[in-house]
Amino acid sequence: MRAVLVAVIAALAAPALADFSDKKPITATVTGATPSGYPRTMVEGLNAVVRDAYPGSAVSFKPNSPGGGVLAIADGQADFTATATGTEVRLANEGQSPYAKPLKGKFSYVMQLYDNQFIHFLMTKEWADANGVRSWADIAKKKPKMRLAINRPDNPQTTIGGPYEVMKAYGFSINDIEKWGGSFVLGNSQIGLDAITDGKADVFMNARNLNDSLVKEIAGKRDLLWIDGDRATIQKAADTFSNKADMVEKGTYPFMEKDYPTVRMWVALLAGSHVSDEVVYKYVKAVAENEARVQAIGGSLKTSFTAQKMATNPANLPYHPGALRYYKEKGLAK
Repeated sequence: MRAVLVAVIAALAAPALADFSDKKPITATVTGATPSGYPRTMVEGLNAVVRDAYPGSAVSFKPNSPGGGVLAIADGQADFTATATGTEVRLANEGQSPYAKPLKGKFSYVMQLYDNQFIHFLMTKEWADANGVRSWADIAKKKPKMRLAINRPDNPQTTIGGPYEVMKAYGFSINDIEKWGGSFVLGNSQIGLDAITDGKADVFMNARNLNDSLVKEIAGKRDLLWIDGDRATIQKAADTFSNKADMVEKGTYPFMEKDYPTVRMWVALLAGSHVSDEVVYKYVKAVAENEARVQAIGGSLKTSFTAQKMATNPANLPYHPGALRYYKEKGLAK
């Protein structure tokens, strides 16, 4: 009898699990995307899905960069960042540049959005022919003068986590480019491709969707080549930030006469530790239960997003409790 009484008292004392099945609105700010381009389109599309699922919600977009987005949610300046990869996760946790101090424990994992962000390693055929370059090994050996179009370091995923690591795997660094007499065009992929088009850059290293129409258009004006390499060496570089090497298939672009290796990244939504379980749960639920509409946003979401893969967590970052609750309910996580 006493054991039963103790059990009843314990049950009454246990905190009740809040019911998030209602349609009450939420308030959240999503960051991590630049003011223009596909990342903003993606964030605005996801936010619209959530607002429609919970009428009256104030879910807004706050421009930033992938690197700056993680800092913003850690500092409570925003609630979610939608463009994080393994690069930002590790650098922020450890307090490595561009982060001034470790941010571990100040943000957590919400969902994988897609896993098909491919770094494009392109060069003009004119420059490649002039320098006898076809591969990463050639660049390491010949140390050619190049005008490199690459993103800024505050976008770590397309600099530190991709090109920089591949360079290191082949025995040189980003700092060697200037030592060899080269220079940089710093900016997003649009800026870099414009520089290639205008003859202001010889080499392009940045992320684009595969089969990108703009790359094809440029290839019709300037002969391009993909920088060749060894998949095992590229995998060594990719491992640093929980990414993987993959092959871009022959014919993806007209100038590709065979398969070429590159770094394939995943992109995730993260939340600050200050964000309530209800807000995260409802954001996750709205996205998961509107799979077709999310895919209709286009780009990488169209070709890679599925509700079944949302809980995929390559960096093993702790889940936000609100996200984990939803995934457990649906059998997507233990």
